[in-house]
Amino acid sequence: MLTSGQMRAVYLCTAGVGVLILLLCLLAPRPVHRTPETAVSPQFDEASAIEYTRVLSEAFPDRITGSPASRRAAEFLRAEFRRLGYRVDSPTFSMWLAGERVQGENLAAQAQGDSPQSIAVIAHYDGQTTSHQAAEDNASGVGVMLELARVLRQRPHRRGLLFAATDAEEWGMIGARQLVNFLKSQHTVAVISIDYLNAGPAPALEINCAGQFGGYTPLWLREMMVAAGEAQNVRVQQATGFWEWIERTTEVSAQDQGPLLRAGIPALNVATLTKQVEASRARYHSFDDVFPTGSRDGFDPASFKMLGATIEQAVATLDSTALPAQGGANDFCLRAGSVPQARDRGAEAGLPAARYLPGRVMAAMQLLGILPAILAAIFAAQNLLNRKVESLAWRFLNPLIGIIPPGLAVLALYALTGANILKRYELYPATPKDPFLYELPARVLVPLMLVLIGGLVGLRKIPDIAPIPEGPGLGAQATRASTNAFDVKKAVLCILVVATALGALAVNPYAMWFYLGGFTYAALLLLPPSGLLNRALNAALLLVATLPLLALLYFYGQEIFLGWRILWYLVLQAAYGVWSPVAVGLFLLSLVLWVQLFWVSVVNSEQG
Repeated sequence: MLTSGQMRAVYLCTAGVGVLILLLCLLAPRPVHRTPETAVSPQFDEASAIEYTRVLSEAFPDRITGSPASRRAAEFLRAEFRRLGYRVDSPTFSMWLAGERVQGENLAAQAQGDSPQSIAVIAHYDGQTTSHQAAEDNASGVGVMLELARVLRQRPHRRGLLFAATDAEEWGMIGARQLVNFLKSQHTVAVISIDYLNAGPAPALEINCAGQFGGYTPLWLREMMVAAGEAQNVRVQQATGFWEWIERTTEVSAQDQGPLLRAGIPALNVATLTKQVEASRARYHSFDDVFPTGSRDGFDPASFKMLGATIEQAVATLDSTALPAQGGANDFCLRAGSVPQARDRGAEAGLPAARYLPGRVMAAMQLLGILPAILAAIFAAQNLLNRKVESLAWRFLNPLIGIIPPGLAVLALYALTGANILKRYELYPATPKDPFLYELPARVLVPLMLVLIGGLVGLRKIPDIAPIPEGPGLGAQATRASTNAFDVKKAVLCILVVATALGALAVNPYAMWFYLGGFTYAALLLLPPSGLLNRALNAALLLVATLPLLALLYFYGQEIFLGWRILWYLVLQAAYGVWSPVAVGLFLLSLVLWVQLFWVSVVNSEQG
């Protein structure tokens, strides 16, 4: 595909890029500097928060969005906010849930401050169809929020206070999405979402920072919450390094901070961790998620206290501190921020400070990494033009038409969803453990398979890329002809792979490097399939390139109790718009190119 001189140029480019990235990794990280917290004396009453949790769990079970129980719970919350001295707005919204239109309702409680800006604390009050009381998820979060509303109302505050009980979190954070414009109208500087207090003792708190289809919690807000925990002797964990990369890769949030971050509002979610992981997973979204009475594994007052005190500390900091200019969402934290910074206790203790990569540096590194592949693609295109390959335009178009059958199937999927033949949900599919996720409905699968098969049959009538004419020959001449044909096919496919990677880089560079980075360079390294060893090496390269995706599918399949049905879950996500048409198109194109590269470099034994 490339001449020896071109290969040397690509190798030199790769070496140069490697050196630049290494230098950036060594020199660009900066220490995380957090303003030392002045610890407040928390007034948070954990017994009151637990009692709120009990009332919402036991008196208002089955709080499914749009249900009579949900409306009764909203009335209770509205009355409680007013009793605490807040002005309450109750914006409603319409949404799809299991194929029916229902009405959701948010409760937004306000207390004005001296500044036009506000600080928000939110928690969702809706439950799941597979649960009853939904005590841990998320009556507990609402209980903490209501107690914070009581405590903070009694404190003097410069910025306004805003508390919101959101609806329809379980179906894609729909309530939080509807709250965006209201929060912006109140000049909200930061939002703290509370979702899920585990029963039993909590070893630490965890903050979740992923945006919904875009955005990530700014570093200043992440570190402010970590510092608030330290001021209250509470450990706060956050995703860093590899796990932060994964969160930025998927961009599918599981809590209410997601749509707020997408809209540019600084936000994060905070929850408790647990030592009883398996027991917690068993209760999650099940009828066992009830308010525990008389059990040693019930709600631990200390867990409520550590969460409530940390948020109380964080709100006090947000209210009294001049906040940084909005930004920093692209800064990448390299290690947990719970280690004290160098100019504080860390220096005396001999502990290194947490460090981060500025967002501009991350973007530069991600772009640098693709430069050798771009150079190789440019050389390949130049070689094709110099060789005056016949029907060059057709040779580029031919691999692309492979996307037609799955593309038609996706259009059929959209049509089936729009017609409500596939039960419509507003955004996310049914919640984990819902039987809907374990059904493979024939009324949906059969039309999809017919469209896909019909498209594949139609493609067979379109001629494939013809072998490159090199003249008749036997032995070495025939081998050269086969190699030249492979080189042209490989050049065309590699150019398309690099173009796909660039498109993905523009959409989400973290996802591009996780899913397509290895595939892009594996495609460039493929050898002519002239022998068993070459074919085996080619197969290994292409299979290794799929491992990140397969590993992620396996991990999330286990995490949300679906196993192999995670594949059907991805189809549902595409149907409901979790994945944009652009993302779906890039995935299908990558899949088509992978199959074609595997065919020409491993399976195809065409000679001449």
